[in-house]
Amino acid sequence: MKIIVTYDVKQILTEESRASYLDEWQKEHASLLRECDHLQFEMKRLQKKRPSDQKWIADQFDKEIRTRSERMSFLDFKMDQLDQLTLGAEIHDGEIQSIQEVQMGDEWHGREQKGKIVVKDGIVQSIVPDSKGKDIMI
Repeated sequence: MKIIVTYDVKQILTEESRASYLDEWQKEHASLLRECDHLQFEMKRLQKKRPSDQKWIADQFDKEIRTRSERMSFLDFKMDQLDQLTLGAEIHDGEIQSIQEVQMGDEWHGREQKGKIVVKDGIVQSIVPDSKGKDIMI
């Protein structure tokens, strides 16, 4: 029988990974800022086209702009936190799922718990199948 096991992916912070995260988040921030500017432009254009619906149009666009602004604030927070972390710290970098074979007679304890994959500069450093299992070092 096959089961799905979830693994937390942890990234070890290095100068290279710090620069990569900052670059990725700065690009996303700039993209969101451009989207906000474009939404403002489109809102004004629509309001001129349909003066009777100005309030409704403003409400709809403001909701979208607010969503993007909140995401930008979150990115700013993440960048500030990243600057404060020391090299070697583990950063949560998502989750993945793996299909594993389970047979009669296998030990079940711990199978229902998450495993962990540790990555450093794009290279897998270790895989821990679950909280009770041994590290698989690479």
